[in-house]
Amino acid sequence: MDIETFLLERNQTLYENDVEFNLTESGVHPCSMREILTEEEISSLANLPLGYAYTDGRPALRAAIAGWYCDASAENVAVTHGASEANLLCALSVLSPGDEIIVVLPNFMQLPGLLRALNVRVVTYTLEESNDWQPDPAALRALVGERTRMIALANPNNPTGQVLSSQSMRAVAQIVDTYGLYLLADEIYRGAEIDRPETPSFYGFTDRVVVTSSLSKAFALPGLRLGWVVGPAPLVGEIKRRQDYTSIGTGLLSQCIAERALEANTRHKILERTRLILSRNVRVLDAWLVDNAATMSCRRPQAGAIAFLRYSYQLSSEEFSTRLREQQSVFVVAGSWFGIDQHVRLGIGGEVESLRTALQRIDRFTASLP
Repeated sequence: MDIETFLLERNQTLYENDVEFNLTESGVHPCSMREILTEEEISSLANLPLGYAYTDGRPALRAAIAGWYCDASAENVAVTHGASEANLLCALSVLSPGDEIIVVLPNFMQLPGLLRALNVRVVTYTLEESNDWQPDPAALRALVGERTRMIALANPNNPTGQVLSSQSMRAVAQIVDTYGLYLLADEIYRGAEIDRPETPSFYGFTDRVVVTSSLSKAFALPGLRLGWVVGPAPLVGEIKRRQDYTSIGTGLLSQCIAERALEANTRHKILERTRLILSRNVRVLDAWLVDNAATMSCRRPQAGAIAFLRYSYQLSSEEFSTRLREQQSVFVVAGSWFGIDQHVRLGIGGEVESLRTALQRIDRFTASLP
């Protein structure tokens, strides 16, 4: 199933079939405005003239984003409509028809479909669970060809929730440097670590790195639809020029709220909330997996509001997810959408009681399977 089909079916299911437990959500239970703004700040927003905002992001917002990345400054930052626009603009600014990109799977599957439409050849490299979802540098290097211009990966990973080791990060950066490529690092789950230190950013490993992220996952603010690019200033300049032909810029209210959310003290507060929610919920998942060890397994997620479950039942992941939705009103993501069957992705960032009930319903469903 491609991304367009999945998203269409997902939206139709959620809004027409009244799914009770939506475990396709990959973010943390959303924050409210009052959790990040004072009453005075909320009142000031009510009096704000709703004109255009800075097209490339308010200077203080870009400075706040840069402050989360070592040695970055505001000129290294472009503000976008979520990470989706950030990824698109990065690709448009680097790749031309006939070029190649190596996409490390599993991954959020936005780029492959977009780039095929732009006549860019997509080469895939699939991580293996048996290798702790870490890349084999020699195998990755062997895929680089004369037309390769970029490697794209997600760290922390979607859907596995695993984090690349320092050794793996250095190896990927060395490949990028050796062949003069760009590395597009989707770091949208950085800050959502579970019982471990914050994931280092790829930014700064080499001057060929461009990072994308947003407030939608670790920051639990998806309604703002605000993301960013952090990269070399010349490339960021190209990205901003192309943004003039897509969205022009992001909304004023989103920029104002994001500026506050990304200020260092507030950022720490939001991410601590995220980690508390995920640490609590992953313990619920751990206990459930112990009870289902004969048929279910999962490498414990290290970061992100997601878990990638392997099951032993003899049915495809699309059939598993469809029947689970139809019979128990629980919606999960089929592993085949990420290129890995016999797995499903669960969202674990929601309210804990909903997660418990959804897992109980999965038990009822699997009890009926041979």
